[in-house]
Amino acid sequence: MKTTLLIATCVLVGCLVLTFADVAAAEGDLPDWQYTGYRVVHHLKVQIEHLETVGFNEFHHPPIADHRAFVITPALDHFYSKAVTDVRWGPVVIDAPANDGRYGSLEVFCQEHFAIFDKVLDKKGERFVLVKEDYRGPMPKGTVIKTKSNFPFVFIRTQSFAFNDDKLADTIRRSARIHGVFQKVDLPNAKDPRAIIKWSIDNSIPYEGTKELMAKAAAEYTAPVHQAAFKHLEAFLASGGVSGNTGMFEPFGHPAEGSHKVRAAGTLLGHLGFPVHHAYYQQIPVDGKGQPLSGANGPFKVTVPYEPGVALFWSVTRYSTKTFVPLNPADLGGHDIQAYNAFNTKPDANGMVTFTFSKEDPKDGSYWMPVTDEGYYLIFRYYGPTKALNGNTAKDIIYGGTALERRFETVKFK
Repeated sequence: MKTTLLIATCVLVGCLVLTFADVAAAEGDLPDWQYTGYRVVHHLKVQIEHLETVGFNEFHHPPIADHRAFVITPALDHFYSKAVTDVRWGPVVIDAPANDGRYGSLEVFCQEHFAIFDKVLDKKGERFVLVKEDYRGPMPKGTVIKTKSNFPFVFIRTQSFAFNDDKLADTIRRSARIHGVFQKVDLPNAKDPRAIIKWSIDNSIPYEGTKELMAKAAAEYTAPVHQAAFKHLEAFLASGGVSGNTGMFEPFGHPAEGSHKVRAAGTLLGHLGFPVHHAYYQQIPVDGKGQPLSGANGPFKVTVPYEPGVALFWSVTRYSTKTFVPLNPADLGGHDIQAYNAFNTKPDANGMVTFTFSKEDPKDGSYWMPVTDEGYYLIFRYYGPTKALNGNTAKDIIYGGTALERRFETVKFK
């Protein structure tokens, strides 16, 4: 990879001008206990905040994110519903809502931020039973999900066809229910990384592969170490260390899992993301010549297949490299289109769809998304990827045949 591309690269953590020292730091490695500490602390800070404001076994139903959001790289075409459950006292039953055929999914994370379960929901509704691995009592009917954690994180997504104006989608998601016994628990100090990690250890059956790393982190992962790990991972991402969600969110021990470093970087790419088999995320930070995406650098146009080869749906979303969330409509002349998908676009005569990202409307029949002189990046999401997607992704089209093709190598599905 050329040094010039490393030094000026716009990715998920922002448009950064990296020094040679930054690049060297990004290419080096920290001990795995530090990556483990970063991943767990990043995840559990969110969980602790949820418990402080919402409590156990209750879904929080926020609106779809906008420029005021505090979530990195949020999806903008489905609602989120999040809950922290308490399985210390026996099974927790989750009743996922029935729907009208739209996409809905359930995902469960353990306290170490491994996605231990994910499933597209049946439109008739489904019941799930969440239990600790060592539970031996009576079991309610439903799909059983076993966890090593006392306090697993439950995440339901509900597709919206009209962003926040989709009242039906909002109604559907709010019918999800959690049933189970819970009791108040003493939470660790969210400003003390070692206390957070120890709290996780005390409330989990250990993974043999991370047990020693967690113990080391509980003893030595201080706030300064956490900040240094963040800077290291930030530089790692900005130097092109990862390209998409490959290996970031798979269950621990899964054949497709990434390194501890890649998993830690995943918390910055998108907390609570999907494993690749469920949804393949591709970030587009630069054009085919390696130039960072920015309105100041001129229009950026991409033409992709309307039917790329997915079993569910696709979307493309644009984010600010300064805030990692959608742009403020006030800076775009009031224009509030932040995402496109198969439901608000139509194919041309060749079965393709063209998007233009520019400061001025090209008025050429393409789907326009306005940008400013501020840097931006795109996320193409492919839900339910199949082998037909091979060669048809945005990365294949933008970077194929260029000097960046290897750097932005794509996953091949079977």
